[in-house]
Amino acid sequence: MAVDRSVLETVLRPPTGAHVERDLVYRTDRSRVLTLDVYRSSSPRAASPVVFLVSGDAPEEVIARAKDWGVFRSYGEHLAARGLAGVSFNHRSSNRMEPLEVAADVRAAIDFVRSQAQKLEVDPTRVGVWVFSAGGPFGLAPLLQRRPDWLRCAAGFYTVWDLRSLREGSSWMTDEGVRKWSCLTALELETVDLPPLLLARAGRDNALLLEGTDAFVRRARERGVDLTVLDHPTGQHGFDTRDDDDQSRDIIRRTLEFFVRHLSL
Repeated sequence: MAVDRSVLETVLRPPTGAHVERDLVYRTDRSRVLTLDVYRSSSPRAASPVVFLVSGDAPEEVIARAKDWGVFRSYGEHLAARGLAGVSFNHRSSNRMEPLEVAADVRAAIDFVRSQAQKLEVDPTRVGVWVFSAGGPFGLAPLLQRRPDWLRCAAGFYTVWDLRSLREGSSWMTDEGVRKWSCLTALELETVDLPPLLLARAGRDNALLLEGTDAFVRRARERGVDLTVLDHPTGQHGFDTRDDDDQSRDIIRRTLEFFVRHLSL
């Protein structure tokens, strides 16, 4: 029997007890209402730094309720247990078109939470972004190419860091489109102004995705970026829910520690 991956929790057992505000409307576009959830400690001592969880891309019917997937509920609880606020949100599908509107959804979710910072008890000046899979182009690339002052750190799990190797079959991936939506582009600018980054790489991932990931790692090290690379040599795409082993759990723990360390400064 096939496993419904949308219900899978992280292989590092998530805690419970977070205070959760669900289904807050952050953007309305014609008939589509986009919502988000905010996970916080049930007894915060001060405004919490906040981490936005950016899911990957898929057809609309697959990702319409991505914020409710087990993996993002898990990470919301994990972050709240460490004194951070976790925000999961639904965004539209790019439907294999240029990700302009999806990127606008990501920015709208961030802007909404920051604008409601006092009510939501979060610190709008200490923000992290955690992207998954194809969330790299629309969820992180624009922020790295023009870093806002509130972005303190970012992480990516089995993420698309460079689109050059993946451009076959996508009509919008012209040279300009690849440049615009690749995280790697931020490393080619004259001045590199990136926050601390963490990259988790799965050894059994798609070969073309790994090719782009390796290119990003090489260039980041050449440019002296503060980059932490965590490898799971036998991990699959989605190892944090699919590979129940010590390496997966260690990567999750170290990533949570990464956010605590950089957002607590």
